[in-house]
Amino acid sequence: MVCFIYYTITHESASVIYCFCLYVLYERSTPEPRVKMERSRLAFDHWMHKHYFTFRDTIGRNITVQCNLCLPKINILSTARDSTSNLKKHLECHSPCQMRKRQNTEMSEPEPLFLPPKRLKSAVWEYFGYLKDPGGTINADGYPVCRLCRKKVSARTGNTSNMAHHLRDHHPKEFAKMKRKHSVVCRRRIRDAPSVEAPSSDGPSVLENQMAESSSEAKEDMIDPTTIYHQTSQSRLNTLVFNFIVEDVQPISILEQPGFRKLIEALSRGNKVMCRNTFITRLEVASNKMKGELKAKLDKVQTLCTTADVWSVQDRSYFGMTCHWLEDNLERKSAALACTRIPISYTCETIIAKIQETHSSYNIESKVQATVTDNGNNFVKAFKEFSSEDDQEVEQSRFEDLGSILCDGEMGGDFFLSYFLPPHQRCASQTLNSIASKDLADAVSKGQAGKLHSSAIEKCAAIWHKAQSSTEAANAIESIAKMNFTIPCLNQWSSEYYAINKLMSLTDSQLNQLSEVLGVPHFTPDETAYLTEYTDVFKPVAFALDLLHGEEKCFLGIVIPTLLTLKRKLEEKAANTRLFSKVIDSTVKAIDSCFKQVFESSDARLATATMPQFRLWWLPEDERESLRAQLITEVLQVDQGTEETETNGGPVHEDEFFSYGPGSSSNKGGKREAAEEVWLYLQGTNKDLKCLNEFPGVKKVFIKFNTTLPSSAPVQELFSNGSNIVTPKGHHLSDERQNLRRIQILEKNLLKNHPK
Repeated sequence: MVCFIYYTITHESASVIYCFCLYVLYERSTPEPRVKMERSRLAFDHWMHKHYFTFRDTIGRNITVQCNLCLPKINILSTARDSTSNLKKHLECHSPCQMRKRQNTEMSEPEPLFLPPKRLKSAVWEYFGYLKDPGGTINADGYPVCRLCRKKVSARTGNTSNMAHHLRDHHPKEFAKMKRKHSVVCRRRIRDAPSVEAPSSDGPSVLENQMAESSSEAKEDMIDPTTIYHQTSQSRLNTLVFNFIVEDVQPISILEQPGFRKLIEALSRGNKVMCRNTFITRLEVASNKMKGELKAKLDKVQTLCTTADVWSVQDRSYFGMTCHWLEDNLERKSAALACTRIPISYTCETIIAKIQETHSSYNIESKVQATVTDNGNNFVKAFKEFSSEDDQEVEQSRFEDLGSILCDGEMGGDFFLSYFLPPHQRCASQTLNSIASKDLADAVSKGQAGKLHSSAIEKCAAIWHKAQSSTEAANAIESIAKMNFTIPCLNQWSSEYYAINKLMSLTDSQLNQLSEVLGVPHFTPDETAYLTEYTDVFKPVAFALDLLHGEEKCFLGIVIPTLLTLKRKLEEKAANTRLFSKVIDSTVKAIDSCFKQVFESSDARLATATMPQFRLWWLPEDERESLRAQLITEVLQVDQGTEETETNGGPVHEDEFFSYGPGSSSNKGGKREAAEEVWLYLQGTNKDLKCLNEFPGVKKVFIKFNTTLPSSAPVQELFSNGSNIVTPKGHHLSDERQNLRRIQILEKNLLKNHPK
């Protein structure tokens, strides 16, 4: 075959024509059977990118193909029969995006691995598997592939030693996790189920995934959960269920609900949920153990205070009590002592009896410095009638026969009640809240701006009502104000104050937009100015309430300085306000009247004097010397009490009985005298509590008087803080055998010792 080619033909066309001529010559000289035989052994036929090319011909040791990506331009390429390197280079140069796409696909989607269709006795198969051939059959050739590094490991004749050695040498973390996690051998037949990801510590294992897939509804009755190797023991399950009921105060009847039992049995893989009687038995044991540990701890405490409260809800009344003490490092500790039912029509005698019963059950009658309660009439009347404080003077002293008193009861039953009744401390936080809610509010309503106050508060209440009753309104408020709005709580003045303060932090345009969106009346300029001045003047009151409402870092010694500072700041505001001068005067008088007992209390004054933050700086100059003398007396008493405690119970030597001359206890070297220690303490300027470690006597006095809390908030949290005990849900709890009290006390003490 002869062809004439003109010189005007381009170089690329000449190459195509040349290849075509070679193809024609070879086609005529090569027999057909040989082409078919050689074509069957081409590397091109098994190449993953061959769909980008069209096979043309085999010429000797080479083949020619046409690139489909270069169309409509015809591009004929040549490569060896046993290699595709030229074609790969062509793709990398002319179509790199296709190569990257293919490589990413290969990296993100590895071929799935499958477990062999036989009984597996080793947990190491969680990390290995086999590939499938094109026909869909698992190629269990004795060389399983590692799911972590995709390497083949020899495991012929069913021996998995090499697989375990591979994990140990190349994946030590996964090997340690396997040894720790799989304590029981899997004896279940593993069915075919693909897994494309290596096992991770965050998610379920491969075997667990395959178990879950095979546990579909169609095969649910075929599952035998007792054969799964990773199990939760029955004792561990009982502990978890017990803690769930106690910590969340769930009804005991949940143990008998079918849905809950099925859920736990499925999650625990075959274990059974404890019955009601088992739970009650464990509850009794845990309650007795907790009480024993708490009594042992309280035996080592020298001084503590208690808080008590009565809560009534849905024709039921509950009595609650907590105790609080200071460790040697001045860290406050707390515990719940009681939470029990009392008659709905309880009397003062009922309250006093419960207080004494709780104190005596923990052997703390002589250690209670004070019992803190709210200002309710029930507690005020009870402590007033049965108080044994020193201010109740005896008209005439006379001797009585103790035997006749004990046998005949001439002193009456009240004698024994009053003898064990501790001093009463009213909640300072609630007292100040009552002043702000009643006295301050009455003074404002009767003042010159009473009508302005009423109209402004009504518009604020309308906004709060919209935000509370409508989710759309709440979202609109948050989008306009760019903050979460606070809905005031009932009978809490500080909550209302902070809600008003948030509204007044908005600009006039935001307030107008908010009123338009919610459909409430707009604030007038006078109302806005009034509320702004209101929040500025009474800001110290809200701050003082927050201080007195604490627990861990709140002491009795903070009450007097807080009240004095509050009075001073309010009097300073009175000189600059135009609307609240008379209101401030009424508020200051109410503070003096309601806290008169606190200002005159020697315990509160000594508690304040032993706080390094205040010392005697808060007192007038003419009163400091008297309080300093009282502090010296208390330091002497606590030192003597400590020495008596150390020598109590042992034989007393003659030299220890007398304290005269050198070497006696009163003249031991190295011990500071009380007066010198108090003087050094009062001259100091360090306001940190840790400085009390330098003054051991003053520190003991601090612990004695500052153990008392200024607030009864802890016992209120016993009922309301995350508890279901005073809700209708709590009524499902069994009141028999005092299960209600036990669960609540356990829940409170668990949270104190192990906070969430």
